[in-house]
Amino acid sequence: MPVLQSLQSLQSLQSLQSLQSLQSLQSLQSLQSLQSLGTQAAASPVGYITAHDGIAGLWQGSAAATPRSIADPGHLDLWGAQSQQIVLSNEMLSRLSYAADPDNGAAIVYLLDQTNPSGTSPEFTAAPLVDMRAPSAEDFAAQARMVHDYADLRPDRISEITDQTAGTIGYYTHIAGLEAGKHPATLKLLVLAQDCATHAAQQCKHILACHRPVALSPQIQPIIPTPTHSSLPSGHATEAFAVASTLTRFATAAPGTDSQLMHMAARIAVNRTVAGVHFPADSYAGAVLGMAIADAIAARAGQLDTVQPLRFSGPGIGTEDFFTTRVWHDGVRQLPVTSEGAAIIEELPGSAGTDLSPLLANVWTDAISEWAL
Repeated sequence: MPVLQSLQSLQSLQSLQSLQSLQSLQSLQSLQSLQSLGTQAAASPVGYITAHDGIAGLWQGSAAATPRSIADPGHLDLWGAQSQQIVLSNEMLSRLSYAADPDNGAAIVYLLDQTNPSGTSPEFTAAPLVDMRAPSAEDFAAQARMVHDYADLRPDRISEITDQTAGTIGYYTHIAGLEAGKHPATLKLLVLAQDCATHAAQQCKHILACHRPVALSPQIQPIIPTPTHSSLPSGHATEAFAVASTLTRFATAAPGTDSQLMHMAARIAVNRTVAGVHFPADSYAGAVLGMAIADAIAARAGQLDTVQPLRFSGPGIGTEDFFTTRVWHDGVRQLPVTSEGAAIIEELPGSAGTDLSPLLANVWTDAISEWAL
């Protein structure tokens, strides 16, 4: 009985710690909540009515508003945080398109380039950004055993797993010294990376329609609710690598920061396998897509001339496990192969480009200045 009581006490403490961690993380998850800190509470509508009646008096006329120029990037700072993020997301999502390739069992993400920006009828060219091919049924069956074995890590990872169901950006703040008050432009770009990664991952999930681990074996028994959409690519892996890859472009002063950020992205991805809701193959696909999304954002902000297209090739992946150095090592992205020599990630011929967004370029410039020592 004392052993049981001790276990119950530990479980209660873990639940409380997870809840506290989740609550503290949620306060960091959106730019809106970060920027709203310190704002004053509003009065009641009734209070406003009576105060107005008491002081407004007779109409004295209004000021003439100064006309604002069209599409000025500086206007972004005039809007509320949620509106800012919607505008920034549209700047990037408008340059992504998706298609299915039934012959190869692939989902393709295209990067669009507006070639006639001054015209009233925009013209676009499209180039592949990511080609994603799902593993075979036999591959997923082999990976299901791996998901089962990863359950041994659940007691050690439960707090992280619970936190990360709400979001992942908070897990990078203590690595890079990221602060809401000091780095508002950087946070805008990180939220943008996360948002774009979510949209791109969901489109690919829809096209590929891969089963979750729990559908393959009743022994998986996830410790969190299995999401109600398909498995590959992992959305958490896509978001984690998009955010980490974006942040490595700014937080570069302290040696080893980029390594810590990428290791954190991989750990977040693996935690979803530990939880029982993703295969290791899903993390490979998410890492490829997330890094490509980060590149596309940098290109749209004028930081890259072109982006290197990538392919994730799932067929034949078998029991290949996922970890950081398989996709990133010593500042260099990796192109892993299976033990039989088949490519898991490979570069595609050609390049993808996109037109400059003055709005994103302006935010990017602000973000760079936030990290100047």
